[in-house]
This record gives sequence, C-alpha cells and structure tokens, in this order.
Amino acid sequence: MQGTTQHQPRQADQPFNLRPMRISHLVAVLCASGMLGAMPAALAQDAPAKMDSVVVTGTLIRGAAPVGAPVAKLDREAIEKSGAATTTDLLRLLPQVQNLGATDSHNSNTQNANQNITSGSGINLRGLGPESTLTLVNGVRMAPGGLAAQYTDPATIPPLAVERIEVITDGGSATYGSDAVGGVVNIRLRKRFDGVQVSARHGVAEDMHQTQVGAIAGRNWEGGNVMFAIDKNKRSRLSSDNRAFYTDDMRPWGGPDLRSFNASPGNIQVGSTRYGIPAGQDGRGLTAARLSSTPNRLSIYRGRDALPEQDRLSIVTAFSQELSPTLRLNLEAFGSERKYERFSDPSSGSYTVRPANPFFMSPVAGATSTVVNYSWINDIGNNLSQGHERTGRIMAGLDFDIGTDWSGNAYVATSRTDEKSLSGNINGNAVNAALADTNAATALNLFCDAAAFQCNNPATIAKLIAFNDRNSSYKMHDVGMKFDGPVLSLPAGKLRVAVGGEIHKDEMAYYEDRNNSTPNNSTVFHIDNSRSMPKRTVKSLYAEANVPVVGKANAMPFVERLDLSLAIRADDYSDFGFTSNPKAGIDWVPVSGMKVYATYGTAFRAPTLGDLDPINAGLINVVDRIGADGRTQTRGIVLLGGREGLGPETADITTFGLNVKPAALKGLSLTADFFKVDYQDRILTPGNDQAIFQKPELSPYLNTTPTVAQLQALMAQPTFTGNTQEPIAGLRFVADGRRYNAGVVKTSGVDLSARYDWTTGFGRMTAAANANYIFNYKQQFTPTTPLVGGLLNTLNNPVRLRARAELGWTGQDARVTAFANFTNAYTNATLATRPTVGSYTTFDLTAQYDIGKLFGEQYKELRAALSVQNLLDRDPPYVQNATLAFDPQNASAMGRFASLTLSYKF
Repeated sequence: MQGTTQHQPRQADQPFNLRPMRISHLVAVLCASGMLGAMPAALAQDAPAKMDSVVVTGTLIRGAAPVGAPVAKLDREAIEKSGAATTTDLLRLLPQVQNLGATDSHNSNTQNANQNITSGSGINLRGLGPESTLTLVNGVRMAPGGLAAQYTDPATIPPLAVERIEVITDGGSATYGSDAVGGVVNIRLRKRFDGVQVSARHGVAEDMHQTQVGAIAGRNWEGGNVMFAIDKNKRSRLSSDNRAFYTDDMRPWGGPDLRSFNASPGNIQVGSTRYGIPAGQDGRGLTAARLSSTPNRLSIYRGRDALPEQDRLSIVTAFSQELSPTLRLNLEAFGSERKYERFSDPSSGSYTVRPANPFFMSPVAGATSTVVNYSWINDIGNNLSQGHERTGRIMAGLDFDIGTDWSGNAYVATSRTDEKSLSGNINGNAVNAALADTNAATALNLFCDAAAFQCNNPATIAKLIAFNDRNSSYKMHDVGMKFDGPVLSLPAGKLRVAVGGEIHKDEMAYYEDRNNSTPNNSTVFHIDNSRSMPKRTVKSLYAEANVPVVGKANAMPFVERLDLSLAIRADDYSDFGFTSNPKAGIDWVPVSGMKVYATYGTAFRAPTLGDLDPINAGLINVVDRIGADGRTQTRGIVLLGGREGLGPETADITTFGLNVKPAALKGLSLTADFFKVDYQDRILTPGNDQAIFQKPELSPYLNTTPTVAQLQALMAQPTFTGNTQEPIAGLRFVADGRRYNAGVVKTSGVDLSARYDWTTGFGRMTAAANANYIFNYKQQFTPTTPLVGGLLNTLNNPVRLRARAELGWTGQDARVTAFANFTNAYTNATLATRPTVGSYTTFDLTAQYDIGKLFGEQYKELRAALSVQNLLDRDPPYVQNATLAFDPQNASAMGRFASLTLSYKF
C-alpha cells in the first residue's frame, strides 16, 4: 500500500511498525540459556567419544576432512595475535578478501556499496561480491543484513566468543546451497570454555578512539557444557576534516581541484560563468561590483565522516547436554545491536531566484532570474544518517547415534535482522516556496555569508529540513536433518555417506517514510511492500560420499593415499524454481609429506529478496554525473534497486592444490591453491555507474534523449525521491541502474601460503606468508557486449596481488608478532591518461605479556596485549578516485591505530 500521511518522523532509536526484534528480547532468552549451566550434575552421563566428532566446513561427514577443497583456519592463537577488534576485521586480513562492496569505509558504486546506507560490512571472497560469500555460524545460516539483504556481517559474533573460523575458498553450493560461490565462512563458537574471563580494550588513532569491554563465562561438566559471552564495542567517528587526503582538492598531489561550486557563500551562475558572492556580508544591498570573478569552492567532504560512529552490543550463548549415551541436546543463541551515526555531505543545489525575492540581485542588468549555486553547510550543517542493525538467531538441535556406526543431527533455527536508516535532507519544494516569498523577514536569502551572519529566519530554515526513513525486517526459519555413516568396507577404508534435507522460509518487510520531495516538510510520504512482500520457501535435499580408494592396506608406489568425494544438492525455490549443483573432489598423497588435491563443481546465488523487491530498492534519484574532464556536470534521473523477474546466478568452479611438508625440514608447510571461476547470469547494476558516459558498453542502460513525457512519468512514480519541482528542461538523461541478470565474470588465480615453525633456545619462532595472486579478471556487463578484459588491477576492480607476511616469537610469558601487509600498484583506468596508483605496504605489531606474574602467582592469568596497526602511520597513495584523492577500497583512512587490552581469567 502507499499513500500520503501526516505525522512526525521517527527517531533512529525508536521501533518501527514491523514489530522489530529488540536486543532486550534476546537477552531474556540468552540469559535463560546460560542458567541451564546450573542444571544438576545428576543429568550428566558418560560422554561418548562419537558425540564429539568434529564436522569441518566443506563436508557433511563427521570426522572427515573436506576432500579436494582448500580450507583456511583461524584458531584462537591467530585471533588473539591479530589485534582485530571484530570478526569482520579479522577476516579482512586474509588476502583472498577484497574490500569491494558493503563496508563502512566507503560508499562507492562498486558492487552496490552505495546502497549500504546502514554502514555495515560484509566479506567478499575472490572479489565476486559480499552476496556471493556465504557466512555461517556453526554451519547454519543467519538472516542477512543490509536494507536489501545484500550481506552478512560476521562482526555480529565478537572474537571473544569464537573458537575458530574456517574459510573455504571454493564453491560450496553442493553442500550449503545458495551464495557459496566465492566461498564459505563458518564461525565456530567456543563451547568448552571453563571459567570466567573479562577483557577491556582501548584503542586510539589520530582524532578517533575505540573502547571495547567483554566477558566470557563457561562451565564444563561430565556430559555437558555451557558458555555465555557479552561484548560492548564503541568506536568514535573519524571526520574527513582530520585526514588531508580525504578531499576533492587534489592540487597538492598535482591533480585537479574538484571542489564543488555549490558553496557558502555561494556563486551566481550566468551560463557557464560563475561570480563569487563575497564573504563577510549579509546579502542586503549586494551589488554586481562587489561580486568576485573567482568563484567560491567548497569540498563536498567538509565535515563528512570518513568512518561512522559505531556502537555494538553482542551477546552469545551455547549449551550442550547429553540426555543419554546416544542423544545430546544443543542450544545456541546470539543477538547483536549495532547503532551508527554518520555525517555525510551537506545538502546543496543550484537554485533559481526571481526579482520578487527581497534579496534578489544579478550581474546582468534587467535579468528576470538568476541561478545561485549554494550549500546549506552553514545554515543546516552536514546531513546526519543514523540508525541501527539488530540481528539474532536462536537454534535448538539434537545429535544422535543410530546403531553402532551411524549418527545424525536435527535442528530448528529462527533468525531475524532489522535495519533502520534515518537520514537528513532538505525539501526542494520548500526551498522554492521560500525563495518565492516576498517578505524580507521570512524569505530565503542565498546571497548572504551564513558563516558570518544568521542569514535566514530560523522558522524558515526549519521548514526546509527533511528526512528519509528506510526500514526493513528479514525473517528466516530453518529446519534441517542429516544422517551420516559407513555403507561399505573397502580395502582402503570405509566408504562413508551423508544424506539430509533442509527447509527454510524467508520473508522481507520494508517501508519508507520521507518528506524531502513532498509539497512541504509537514507532509510525509509513506510506501511499503505489504501488498507484494517478497517471500520464499526453499526445500533442499543433499547427499555426499567419501570414498577411500587407496589407503595403508593397498598403497602402491606414488599412491600412498587416494580419496574421492562426490556431493550433490538439489534446491527447489518457490519463486524461481529448481536448481541442482554437483561437486567432485580428489585427494592424492603420492609420497609422505605431499598432497595433491582438486575439485570441480557448480554453484549458484539466488536473488536476494531485496533484489526482487521494487519497493525496497526501486528508488529513483536525481543525481549529478561527472563528465570526462572531471568537472562538467549534467543532471538526470537514475533508476536504482530491485526488479522482479531475476533468476539465479550460476558458476562453474575448478580448484587445484598442492601442499608440501618436507620431512627433512620439520615445521615447514608450503601450499599453492589454483582456482578458476566462470560466473554466469550475474545480477549487476550496470547503469549505476558514475562513469556511465565514458563507458560505451553501458550505452544500453543510458537514455540521453528522454522525452518530456518519459521524465514526467518517472517523476510521478511513488518511488521517486528527487525534487518533483525539478525543471524538466534541466534533466538530460535517464540511467537504468536497476538489477539485471546481465553479467559474466571469469577469473582465475592462485593462493600461496608458507609457514615455518621452529624452536630456538630463547623461544618458538614462526615465519609465515599468505598471498592472493589473480591471473585474470574479465567481465561482461551486458548480455549483448563481449567480455571486457583489462579490468584486473584497475581502480574499482580486484587488484592482482595482496599479501600478508608474519614473523613471530613466543616465549614462556610473552609473544611478539610483526606483520607486513602489501597491495600492489594498479592503474586508474577511469582517466584517459591511465596513471599508476602506487603500491601500499603497512606494518602491524602485536605483543602479549603475562603481566600478572609480576604481581604474584595468584595473578598469573592477568595478561596485557598491545596492538598497533599501520605502525609507521603511512598515508594511502594518491589516486583521482572520482572526486576523492585516495582509494578507501585498498587503503584505510584510519592511519596508525594503537590499542591496549587487559584480560583476566579466573
């Protein structure tokens, strides 16, 4: 339904009408689960070893390792020495993760990052998009985040509650279904923690800080265990004013000055000529002689946040109890609330003023109108976006034995993510009305220096202030059951299989209130998807077989072991139909200390419910498009967001790997993992590109000669968010930036890793390096255009080489680790000259010390940890990135960040 209603805007921390999940609702469930730890020990039974069999990410068979698939593991040691404050920060240290798409550090057009208006962050393996990386918690999905359900943020689970993280850098749809194209991230919770540990962390960078406090408590008893963790993490905002490179004035680096002419004081524009309105005057009695021939300029980044303020509270609990020698109950729950605030650029525009305005003036004698380029930064300030993400999941499961060899598990889970973004704006129609006012006491004065005077009546300014309030709620209900065990004894061992099924139901509610384009800001426009709410039911069946072909009993020369894996999964979607995805893997050990492995399979990504929802994402905005010279601007309409009729993305994925552990050099491990991805029917937004005028391949999505009737029809749609009074004559194009099954990506490369551990007389040493090297990255943007090469190692695309090296020492009471992070040089292909962006190397340092031993044996569990990221405080390399002088996709604006953590276990 849609319509116009009169009401006040909601505050960012108020609930909305989708019956939102509150963090307090989860607290009661989580605490109740934690109290189960007080159950009498009489319930405990002898714990059967079979119940503790581990299921590793990438396989469904207990006690087996995934065959053929590359697996990276981040254990407690890696977590603690990383210095990362969140699980997302930790995962982004992996070279295979590209900082493209949803992140709180930028909102570029690349991979729809500009639609991440709640300042969340996702994981993007292989640079294929956050939507193409599947994130699990203990092997089970959770409701995605983002107003368009476009990513899952691992930071929901704090590092304190994580036992390990397993990352499969291979397609996983044959095992897990949709989204597992770039890979799978599986967060394993700590369950067997015994005792209580508290920690406090404070970190600082120039002009920003972060404070984090947390605690974890656990109890183990015969036959069961319980764990409860809580984490509070608050990071202050980082203003772009405090980073010289966060600017559109690139003259210090030899680049252009791209600051806006919409300034304060503003400029009077006559044709292509601008006259600067002088500073230090109130706009009364202004004459043409006082105007400057040098126009005023204002950075669009002035007062803007490079990083938003984030405030997160997370709670996690897990409980397990053996009910009988063959039956175990598992309960898990977690909840997280992240509040954010972000200052964006101030509202601005080019406004037509007529002689009836009491402050009218023009350098042209007898002019009947004049155009003023104006920024509201000194009248209203920067626009503020604020809101929250609330996410949680509750799961109950049973592990059971069937006979002596077979086992199974069943679970039921429900999860939900609520998103809210309340952003400031101005009402363009109210501006025009105030400019037409003939009363000097209430009319709008755009010829005044608002930094020096109160140029306008506060009541007039209050009528201009507007908002856009967007809300979504994603619900997921998931039920699954699996059985696994041996079916046949072979000479090399037992052939084991797993079979199972899963049903999950999803729905996504969305509504929006705004008054930025209504006749005045007292009228609020409401739109929601209650009549066409996207829903789906997914029914899945899967099977997997682990076949030992050669083992110890039948080994032969150069074949000490040979294992095969076969898996297939079929998914039936209620909205677009049936899909099946097979996968085959092989492990070959020719000699001791060497393993060769490979996989081939298909994968897919179903359209998210946000992809399909025209109400949620079918917005139409009026924006500026930057011309080839970086200065010329033209105005038009851009269609954004969801579109019905989308089908699934599909991929063929091949991997080949080699691992060597030489017996002659104990402690050394060398690994090379080759990958090739052929990704079809990609859901892209090709028309949502700031450089659409410079890319001929995007011409099918660009209409440069729209008719008046076409423009009027678009502006009359309920999803139009621009100024309905925008002069039709000033609109020169329509760009279709909605989602289409338009693309193809072909990419290949290699992941390299080396690790050497050795012992010396003064402690244990570790040297390690991990690198991701991409051979090629080609993309097809439309169904009618060929694959485009030359994208690899260019701005807004994956870089060729990312690497992280480590050198560490561990003694009896201390540990010190140094890291080097490297991103290679790449090309700025958005400019005709194709300049090179310099490589970027930073160094991190972490040190941990059992400080409590200095005060006595009773304090031995008191530990201190110092962490410094970007130790040398190196600035990012210069790049003319649209209007920004650096690339936040490959370099952080934070600079040197030092933190101290104190933890105590008792």
